[in-house]
Amino acid sequence: MRRYAKTAVTCLVTAAICIPAGCDFVDEPIVLDTMPMPPVQTYTPPPASVRPTDAAVAKRFTETDNGAPDAVQSAMMWSDKYDELAEKYKALTEENMALTKENSDLKKQLLVFEADLKRTRQELDDANAFLQEMHGELTQWKGDVLGFRDEIRLAQGAQLQALTKILTLLGAETAQPVALQTTPETRRP
Repeated sequence: MRRYAKTAVTCLVTAAICIPAGCDFVDEPIVLDTMPMPPVQTYTPPPASVRPTDAAVAKRFTETDNGAPDAVQSAMMWSDKYDELAEKYKALTEENMALTKENSDLKKQLLVFEADLKRTRQELDDANAFLQEMHGELTQWKGDVLGFRDEIRLAQGAQLQALTKILTLLGAETAQPVALQTTPETRRP
């Protein structure tokens, strides 16, 4: 009931403030959110207790063997199950610790192998660049040697001609004069 009274008072105060001030910001009517009252609970007396009969009271201390385990057997059974589960838990804990250690060792090895792999890749890249550079230099050297072959022939021909002239001046006889090649031969593959 208090909640409804608070809501009603709040609405009245808001209306009292807004009406004289000429406030136009409320264009829609205000809808009050009312909750239904909970039903009134009535007192119900507890159910009357049933008094056991004398026969039921007399039988309560007699042993009945209907195949169900008694409390001691149940406790022993649960104790055995607890021991079995405790052993399984211990074995699984040890296995988990061993697997965790193995995982840690494998992570360390992985870091070492990744570093080795990175270093090896860098070495292979360097070796590949060196081999490409050496291949280029070898190709250049081959081209230079084959290009100078014609120049060497011309130089050797000029030396032979000069030697022939010297020998002729010294009085030696030559069978035929050596002609100087003036055009280089075409390169043969």
